[in-house]
Amino acid sequence: MMSAPEPLPASRLRELIADALHSVKSYQLPGACERLGLAPGTEDDAFRSKRVYVLMRLERLSPASLVAVVQQVLSEYGPNFDLQEAVDTMAEAAARRVSELTRRNIGRALNRFDLSGHVPLLELLRVYFPIDAMPSPTSALDTVADDLDRYTVRNSDWENDQVLGVVGAYECSQRRFFAFLEAVVHPRTRDEWQQRSLVDALNPLLERDGFALMPTGRISGYSVFTVQERASAHQTPADTAISAVLAAFDEASVHDAWSKALERRATHPEGAITSARTLLETVCKHIIEDAGGTYGESDELPKLYRTAATHLNLAPDQHTEEVFKAILGNCQSIVNSLGSVRNKLSDAHGRGRKTARPLPRHAELAVNLAGTMATFLVSTWRARQVSTKP
Repeated sequence: MMSAPEPLPASRLRELIADALHSVKSYQLPGACERLGLAPGTEDDAFRSKRVYVLMRLERLSPASLVAVVQQVLSEYGPNFDLQEAVDTMAEAAARRVSELTRRNIGRALNRFDLSGHVPLLELLRVYFPIDAMPSPTSALDTVADDLDRYTVRNSDWENDQVLGVVGAYECSQRRFFAFLEAVVHPRTRDEWQQRSLVDALNPLLERDGFALMPTGRISGYSVFTVQERASAHQTPADTAISAVLAAFDEASVHDAWSKALERRATHPEGAITSARTLLETVCKHIIEDAGGTYGESDELPKLYRTAATHLNLAPDQHTEEVFKAILGNCQSIVNSLGSVRNKLSDAHGRGRKTARPLPRHAELAVNLAGTMATFLVSTWRARQVSTKP
């Protein structure tokens, strides 16, 4: 398994700068280097070897000065994939990273979607990867662009995760990888419902490394998403604690429902409320099954909760102390209310023109209550398991 991209050594960065300036005419090179802040020289020196001329003037520059030169070269001479990747990986050296494992999991998740949506595939990829200059992995005479045309445009031989591997998305800079994901979910690339489905599929994967696709603007009423660190996605210490408990209980379905609820509460309140109810329903079903009980396929959340609570000795009528009866009764009321809120305000049912729509604060309340109740049920189930061990 390859690690995240490492910053290039200064010697390699100097070589990349020299390569970028190789197209400059020898008689123009001294002036070009001086504009970049490098030491002056003569045309004769440049005519002897343009590469040596540039490397000698970069030799004593610090890494920070080399980066400044790179930025000037990019500004004056236009985009250069290798140079941009070099400075980006240097800038990301001390930053939070998304792992190659997560990148590959995202690639596999994208197999369920049309990668480029409304935009021609090669047109989208060319913006982020030099596919016309990359050598083909299948033919010495072709480029990656040729392969993509052959195996994805004219035929459907490659899945999206293979496409991302061929263009280098698993090893490129994080800035480039995130920019590509943002383009994939951009409203010019796909319809709103597809955009929402894609964000919901990718965010649980990005969250593992502390990132999320978050709406940061709008175009003609459509959301524009950018990848941000998860700390800026309104996550609280309580979210982290609940996540740990639910992930340990069941990673595949329970934690997935919780992750969707968290992700949606600020950006898609109706969906967050639906996920909050799904979370509680899933937890109740798991506990009932583990306790050897049964439930009907049509059982709604209130009935599922009552059944699970009975197995856990949490039903109000299983206690005589008034304070416990009151607390457990209130817990049952909360669950019943979450079911009602979901029916009234979530995206689970069609609504009329005048139906009230939930705001993020309503979704936050529903999600937080559902997370707290789910954690209480899971913790109680675990405690009972420990107490019944021989």
